[in-house]
Amino acid sequence: MNRNIQILLLLLTFHFLLLANLQFTAWPEMLSYAYLKNHGFSLYKDMIHPYPPVLTLTLSYLYKIFGLNLGVLKAFSWTVIMLSSVCVWLLTREITKRDSIALMSLGVYVLLQPILEGNMMWFDIAIVPPILLGVYFLFRQNLFWGGFFLALAGFIKQTGGIFYLVVLGWLIWRDKSTLLRPGLKKPYISFLFGPIIFGIPLLIKLIWEDALMGFWNWVVYYPSIYWSKFPNYVQMSPEKLDLLIVGIILFPLFTLLINKKKLWKDKNLTVLSGFTLLSLISVYPRFSFFHLQTTLALSSVAFGFIVFTIPNKLKILPIASVGIIYLLLWPQLRLEWNKETRFYTPEDQMLAQEISTLVKKDEPVFLQGLHSSFYVQADRLPPKPWGDNFGWYYEIPNIQEETIKKWEQNPPETIVWRIPEPGNWHDLGTYEPQKVVVWIKENYYKEKEMKPGVWIWRRKMKV
Repeated sequence: MNRNIQILLLLLTFHFLLLANLQFTAWPEMLSYAYLKNHGFSLYKDMIHPYPPVLTLTLSYLYKIFGLNLGVLKAFSWTVIMLSSVCVWLLTREITKRDSIALMSLGVYVLLQPILEGNMMWFDIAIVPPILLGVYFLFRQNLFWGGFFLALAGFIKQTGGIFYLVVLGWLIWRDKSTLLRPGLKKPYISFLFGPIIFGIPLLIKLIWEDALMGFWNWVVYYPSIYWSKFPNYVQMSPEKLDLLIVGIILFPLFTLLINKKKLWKDKNLTVLSGFTLLSLISVYPRFSFFHLQTTLALSSVAFGFIVFTIPNKLKILPIASVGIIYLLLWPQLRLEWNKETRFYTPEDQMLAQEISTLVKKDEPVFLQGLHSSFYVQADRLPPKPWGDNFGWYYEIPNIQEETIKKWEQNPPETIVWRIPEPGNWHDLGTYEPQKVVVWIKENYYKEKEMKPGVWIWRRKMKV
């Protein structure tokens, strides 16, 4: 076997071992969205689903085939992350034409990705492979596959679509004189196929399910108009340690921007730098490293390039910077090593078991203040329509009123209510939709305390 392939496989194996031993985050939405979809909930009509559908639909099909459990979610997550690693290697190899640089970039990505909030499945994790593949095919001047993968990223998360739109705008601007003449060039037509391939089936499905307006509201209109106005929704105040780590991650980009002669001489590096800068928008509206996974991947591509192009006496700087990140995060890494999965702890499973015991299988139950994976773990369904307990959902005008009106037609038999934590009314863990709360208190009574701070309420019998 080729020596470079051996090193590639060793790095991928090491990446997997890091992921398998660090704490995994099982975000509730990665289980509950697909669970509800598989139990007859329309994504944008019967439930609040604020993202394009590709990731949730993919998970729903996987759960149908292999079963809905933590093991399937982990396997899918790690497969996507491994694919991201391969894409970092492929993209670097395409830009530099050197295996040694590609392996260096992969090594940086393998070392940093798992420890920077990468051991999970979330929409920002899922868009990394299609964006990298889109850039890869653009470098190979294949506009069909470039457009296909960049469009796919946009149908996974809204911010992924920005990459497609920027490239489309650049293509139009670059050849604006030819576009003024009748007819489009064949490459432009092929680049437009991506949105068509995903968009037409989605449009037909939304019209068929009478969910087109729900899609527009929750994926486009409400996030653009309302959410940023909600207190505490935008949280862009990273700590000093976070800023230091971001600075280290962006070190290759800074180096390329400073060395303008090399940057503008090599079109591939220019495009890579542009995409890296563009990826920074993904961190909005909340600073976190899992929102910066695309930035990390693209910076890793540049990392290897910088190591092999700067003078020998300076090579230690980028290599040492990776070690500095490990030193900064070492206390946290020790705590996360072999730690139980977030949102899927034994305590969570015990509470879910009690919910399944106290709530009949065919009776809807609403969980107030509990995360949504309890529906999955207890194998129980909420009433329609359903939304997570977030203020930026329920404080949109008329949402609570419409929810109550529909619930009255088929009310949940049981409410499981966690007492809110102390804090501002709009904080996570504290927020409660007041009109819904008033309706519950008028129509339900406290039956028993399941565990400290968690009560079960039953519907009052009407006389």
